[in-house]
Amino acid sequence: MSTIKSIPKDWEELVNEEQKKAIEHIDGPLLIIAGAGSGKTRVLTYRYAHLVMNYSISFENILAITFTNKAADEMKDRISNLLNLEVSPKWISTFHSSCVKILRIHGHLIGFKNNFTIYDQSDSLKLIRNCMRENDVDLKQYSPKRFQAHISSLKNMRVSPGESLETAESFFEVKVAEIYTSYQKKLILSNSMDFDDLLNRTVELLETSDQALEYWSKKFQYIMVDEYQDTNLVQYKLIELLSSKHKNLCVVGDSDQSIYAFRGADIRNIEEFEKDFTNSTIITLEKNYRSSQKILDIANAVISNNPRKKDKKLWTDNEDGLDVNVLNFNSEREEARWIVQEISNTLNKDEFDEVAIFYRTNNQSRIFEEELRKQSLNYRVIGNVRFYDRKEIKDVLSYLNYLVNQDDSVSFERILNVPRRGIGDSTLQKLRDYANSKNISVSNVIEHVDDIDSLSERVINQINNFKELVTELKTYAIEGPSKSIIKILELTGYKDELIKEGTLESQMRIENLDELLTAAFEFENLYDEEVEDPYSKVRDYLESLALFTDSDDITDEDKVLLMTFHNAKGLEFPLVFMTGMEENIFPNQKSENEFDIQEERRLCYVGMTRAEKKLYLTYSSTRTLWGGTNYNLPSRFLDEAKPFFNEIEVSHSDEINSLDPKEDTAGKKVTHEKYGKGVVIETSGNEITIDFGDEWGIKHLDIEWAPIKFE
Repeated sequence: MSTIKSIPKDWEELVNEEQKKAIEHIDGPLLIIAGAGSGKTRVLTYRYAHLVMNYSISFENILAITFTNKAADEMKDRISNLLNLEVSPKWISTFHSSCVKILRIHGHLIGFKNNFTIYDQSDSLKLIRNCMRENDVDLKQYSPKRFQAHISSLKNMRVSPGESLETAESFFEVKVAEIYTSYQKKLILSNSMDFDDLLNRTVELLETSDQALEYWSKKFQYIMVDEYQDTNLVQYKLIELLSSKHKNLCVVGDSDQSIYAFRGADIRNIEEFEKDFTNSTIITLEKNYRSSQKILDIANAVISNNPRKKDKKLWTDNEDGLDVNVLNFNSEREEARWIVQEISNTLNKDEFDEVAIFYRTNNQSRIFEEELRKQSLNYRVIGNVRFYDRKEIKDVLSYLNYLVNQDDSVSFERILNVPRRGIGDSTLQKLRDYANSKNISVSNVIEHVDDIDSLSERVINQINNFKELVTELKTYAIEGPSKSIIKILELTGYKDELIKEGTLESQMRIENLDELLTAAFEFENLYDEEVEDPYSKVRDYLESLALFTDSDDITDEDKVLLMTFHNAKGLEFPLVFMTGMEENIFPNQKSENEFDIQEERRLCYVGMTRAEKKLYLTYSSTRTLWGGTNYNLPSRFLDEAKPFFNEIEVSHSDEINSLDPKEDTAGKKVTHEKYGKGVVIETSGNEITIDFGDEWGIKHLDIEWAPIKFE
């Protein structure tokens, strides 16, 4: 590290009085109630630098925890700039990343090897699907994702498989407990953990090992936690254990922005902080540095309808700013067209360099995407299929995972017959059966293939060839991820098969693999950890990908961003469109009680406070859902926002609702996703009549909903 410089001499002039108090508070528990846009990152980074510079606290003894990699990277960059560091402190990270570091060192105390694999959502789902098959659960009747969600919920509540079975009351709960038991057993045999396990296993380690608790609670003299209102029971317990020795815990959060109850977040953690941590100090940050006063006025008006233990009202030195506008449309198609046209006009005038469209549920993005494509506007959907979830990428990463952890059953099952080696599903099931009989991971069965009588000589030869391939690939894994990827693609014949396929799709897959290789090179160029074992570099690369989140993927080149309100948390944009502001849409129709409505109201508040300069709220009189037309009332949040917005009249016309206002569509040929090719008979308002021939006949469809394309 370079020589540490002091905090800027004028730093006290860069913060307000309440921020200064928070920065200089050193001893004992501290709760910083930080309103939206109140400069909490500045407070955390200056407080960190203050500890290092003025109290000589080592970087190794300060733990700073955030919820996203993006937030962690921003904090690292700011602290590195403040203190003139060439290498950022490693204990500024997310909850999950911090737990991984702890478990890599002391995981052996609870039975895990330090090369454990981290299963992402898709890996976890595949393992659950296998468990359901083995337990004779009908995958057509029960969704594996439903089981996955229930198991995750149980883990977040710290309910063990045995406890879940004891407390199960319904047939479904019994089945969940059985699958949960099987799932956890397979994870252990695979030396693997899912995201929930990373937290739970760390808490288990600290609760069961005096050695580990003494080491880590002594090590972290100061702990800072961002977005504390989003913590769940496991995260709360983790922080409690880690801060048990020095008691110097600083948490930053805002109960008005607690929006993740569906993930297990417990608002009680922040509301009861003073009770949980004695002799606490509370400091409230209300000055906003992000938004105009008019945006803050409407946000304050809405959130004031929620009961709050500590009153808080955002204010700013910024200008009053532009009016917040509310617009009512006849339909969601009209809503989308108007918004996209407004975005086009705005970008052409260079008024704002970035625009965000928020909606309550993912399915609402479709119509905006269609209109953006019509206008030839580039856009990005946050929360869409990730690059690292694409088949070809998962295939290669599964090879890498297996090379560093040959207990990993999910990766093994994925690559055993990729590319095809003549090892089919029936063979794989024989390997699973043998593994279950010996109580070992299926990935270890390849060491015993000669003992399985039901396997043919051809299959045994293919499996042995696979073993030899893995052995050779492991020699390259020592050199790092880029060399490993190159050799995987070469020695398996994976890339050659895509080249021979010669289709547009295969070419896109090749391009994706090239991008993966580029990313691996970039990782190696930035890699600054000391190598602990031969496979450390590949293992750490895989870890960085497994902990990657949607919001980490936003770049400065993205001008038009589409996302749910939940995905907007922690972000800010000069221009924001909050869409679908209707009852049963927002608040969501699943909001059945006052607690749910309060959470929806906080979500609305979060959306409003993402806007810096301009905010639009839009709603439709009709909306097509599940093939039918719904008539919704304006959202109650609009009533609560009065009189802090300006309602704009929209010029409604038949043209804006027609499929193509420039020409008569009768006689046009179309293709429907289900009904195939047809000919338009007539259009009337939103209804289009199409003749699909003898097989399907005449269908009357909604123009805005029907999946049709004109030839």
